[in-house]
Amino acid sequence: MKPNLYFENNSCVDAKAWEKKAKAFTIRSYKHLWGKNNEDPLSFLYLKGLNLEFINKMFLGWNKFGHNRPCDGWGLSGKDSFFIPSGIVFPYIVEKKVTGIFIISMKNPDTELIIPGSFKGPLILGPGNREVKDATGIMEGLKIFQEGPDVFSVNISL
Repeated sequence: MKPNLYFENNSCVDAKAWEKKAKAFTIRSYKHLWGKNNEDPLSFLYLKGLNLEFINKMFLGWNKFGHNRPCDGWGLSGKDSFFIPSGIVFPYIVEKKVTGIFIISMKNPDTELIIPGSFKGPLILGPGNREVKDATGIMEGLKIFQEGPDVFSVNISL
């Protein structure tokens, strides 16, 4: 039996709705990163040690402007909305499904926000049947994984 990646987050009441919105947000932010006027986020990632090929492979994106989203539209409990800040978008993809979305602030790169309904971790990059290296944050984990994605996996504790 496969683990339910949404089990830990009791705010997600409709996993299919969440997956649909998460996938659309991931695709849109990916297109923003690779579209026009994207010099700042690509420079930020490059200066953090990530190369363009790896950024593309990991399907990183960019949310240019912060915005509120209604909870019920994302399959979340509550009638309120939640805020998605601007920043680098890291979609956690497992078996071709977006199971988590994290926003990394470009102003404060040590700040990582988890989108409600996301799998809360730990996050594993690469198959788990290899040597595993540990990271304490997403950017650190990405830099480590970039060094040897065919050699080892990275365990990111949040």
